[in-house]
Amino acid sequence: MTTKKLLFIIILLAGLTVSIVLVSRTAIFSPRATSSNQNAINIQNSYLFASPLTAKADGNEKVRLTIFLLDNRGIGVPQKKVDLSLPSAVHTIDIQSTTDDTGKAIFDAYSTTPGSFEITAQISSIRLPQKVRITFY
Repeated sequence: MTTKKLLFIIILLAGLTVSIVLVSRTAIFSPRATSSNQNAINIQNSYLFASPLTAKADGNEKVRLTIFLLDNRGIGVPQKKVDLSLPSAVHTIDIQSTTDDTGKAIFDAYSTTPGSFEITAQISSIRLPQKVRITFY
């Protein structure tokens, strides 16, 4: 074996070893939007939506209500308890009534009474200005 071939093999093995070490020590970062100021809810940035907007009034079919509480920068505000204001004919299941790291809270609504109903969300005494109207048929 010539010196050039031997040198090439040594360099190749050294490069492979360095690559293996670097790959095994690589950290994988998962971005996650969180706020360092957990009290700075910006009501104008926060929102409430429902999907679907209509469901059967059979007590089984549900409408998913999702609330996002965001700060001035649009980053989720975690650990805030969300309450809903809704008519007595509409019932909810608390899937996640306290906001997570993205500022999200989730409820499922259902009814056995046909009609169109307005729902609002609030945090402590602060009411989100946005309202949703869901219909049970």
